[in-house]
Amino acid sequence: MPTVLVLDVERLSGADTERLYRAVPAERRARADRLHSAADRARCLAAGVLLRHALLVRHGLTPAELDTARDAYGKPYLAHVPGLHFSLSHARRWVACATSETEIGVDIEHTAAGAVDISHRFAPDEHAYVAAAPPGRRAGRLVRIWTLKESYVKYLGRGLAVPMDSFSVRARDRHPRALRGTLDVRPRLKQVAHGDGYWLAECSRDDSGIAVRELSREDLLAVC
Repeated sequence: MPTVLVLDVERLSGADTERLYRAVPAERRARADRLHSAADRARCLAAGVLLRHALLVRHGLTPAELDTARDAYGKPYLAHVPGLHFSLSHARRWVACATSETEIGVDIEHTAAGAVDISHRFAPDEHAYVAAAPPGRRAGRLVRIWTLKESYVKYLGRGLAVPMDSFSVRARDRHPRALRGTLDVRPRLKQVAHGDGYWLAECSRDDSGIAVRELSREDLLAVC
């Protein structure tokens, strides 16, 4: 069963963030340097070190095996261990990292993000599902659909080459699943509520439930 590691970035201090900066690869440092918000910078760096922890501690890789590259679609992969896949996501206070020996995608978002109604970009049945909700529940429905779709797109690794209205997912029961237009029928969609107002979705080939483990600040800094 793939385990999704999550970290609360609000537990990190400014000094912690500088320590993370020194631990991540040059590409992620450059990405962090382009961010103007201290919070965005902390999330970017924490995501990189969360992946580092998963690869070193969970999978037993060595620091020399952590180099990443990007494929033709821009999806990052491990240059020296192509058979091990990973996916990263972050929203507000939470950063998430999932790893697997087969393709995987993870996405996390806060319900507040659903205040901007982008359901017109979804498939017609998904748009209708969001629109049918009472006003106070529409944002939650939208974010549930959005995170499921994002996790599937990340699983495929094709980015914007997969339009969001070209396939549809179901979020209305305990077993979310893809319904129409999917390019790969093998993956399983899973979703859980996390923290206060967050939804976390995972797409993988694993048939079991979704496992989430919160990493402590100390555990994260131990691999820096």
